[in-house]
Amino acid sequence: MPPRRLSSHDLALLATHHPALSARLAARTVGSPMTVVHDGVGVAAFEGEVLALSLLAADRLVLSRSPKYHRPRGATCLRGHCEGCLVRYDGEPNVMACLSTVRRGAEAHSQNAFPTAGLDLMRVTDWFFPKHLDHHHLMVDFGAAVNRTMQRLTRKLAGLGTLPEEPRTPVEAAEHTVDALVVGAGQSGIGAANALAAAGLRVLVCDEAPAPGGAALDALDTPLDTLARLDPRVGCLTGTAAVATYDDTTLLVDGVRLYSVRARARVFANGGIASVGTFVNNDAPGVYTRDAFARALRQGVLASDRALFVGPGAAALGAIAKTLPHRGHKIEAEGTVVEAVGSGRVKGAVLTVGGARRQVTNIEALVVDTPAHAAYELAGQAGAEIVWSPAMRCFTPQRTPDGATRVPGVFVTGSLCLGEATVAARHADGARVGAHAAEWLNERATP
Repeated sequence: MPPRRLSSHDLALLATHHPALSARLAARTVGSPMTVVHDGVGVAAFEGEVLALSLLAADRLVLSRSPKYHRPRGATCLRGHCEGCLVRYDGEPNVMACLSTVRRGAEAHSQNAFPTAGLDLMRVTDWFFPKHLDHHHLMVDFGAAVNRTMQRLTRKLAGLGTLPEEPRTPVEAAEHTVDALVVGAGQSGIGAANALAAAGLRVLVCDEAPAPGGAALDALDTPLDTLARLDPRVGCLTGTAAVATYDDTTLLVDGVRLYSVRARARVFANGGIASVGTFVNNDAPGVYTRDAFARALRQGVLASDRALFVGPGAAALGAIAKTLPHRGHKIEAEGTVVEAVGSGRVKGAVLTVGGARRQVTNIEALVVDTPAHAAYELAGQAGAEIVWSPAMRCFTPQRTPDGATRVPGVFVTGSLCLGEATVAARHADGARVGAHAAEWLNERATP
């Protein structure tokens, strides 16, 4: 069965068997019903809903095409960490549908496709060149004039969208000065921000997500009432990304506004980047990270009734999904994905289980759990030393036990350094690092 919204019967079952998920569903804010237009077709949605979820619930999996070969792409992470859901939204190119909300009168269009992403005639590029396409040298032997003509044509066929319909009005950055800026409003970021606020300091926290909570909101077996909440004294900018940091200044952007924040201390709690791992066809529509499937589910959208869940965390999620009717889910906790089978949508997968190769068929989604990689770039930009962590199997900022880095006033905490830690451990780490940052700031307070 295609993706669908949860029915009242589904909600009743979840209330009985999975109260933590049921509480998340009850806490979601759903606006009034409306229609959003995607490639000229009206799609049922709710005002304020994430655009990618509205399209997913309508079984519109293919949202874009790859720049060169025009292969189908769809939402994979639902966190803005992949490029599968890029659309042209109200005349603005390269908008991530997973970070955008539905608005009345808004229209979304496919990019890099003709006539639409669902039926792209330029897909013949992939069929004509099954091994590779070196467009730089393709027509060199036919003379300079032919080669230049081919180059111009190639640039029109490829790319990531066209320029906006109207030029943007230049935006002046709003300037803010605080004692501490916390990047990331997950459980570690909340712990750090609250500790700083408790010390009487001016604190601002920012996060790309539409609400505080972080990855813990996708831990569907963790009760909501056990999660930490932001102290009301903490300023919070949600839907806002930190895009650069230097000296004591960090630039934030929310898609419309730009903020220049000067802070005496910066605490990076921006966690990790989940991926599905490396395997053949890992970017086919219908391949999801564990957190993406969970994120859709807690917003009332079941990405598939016939999904294959691979990996320990995905297996636990699959057990929750099996509670719902019409299920055809399959779970392989110890397997490793070798290949996703399918083009416009997933139809099967090839796994290795215990050293043996096995093919799985009759699925419509592939949900993969792999360790997240630390999002170390901002901390590194702030001057923290970046080192390889054998335990986390990725690069991560180096820090002392209290979160300090080699740069005075720069601290790191949470999954950025801990990896796959529990919700409680992430919050405790953030609180400890925040308390140390508060001590550091108060020791240097102006008399």
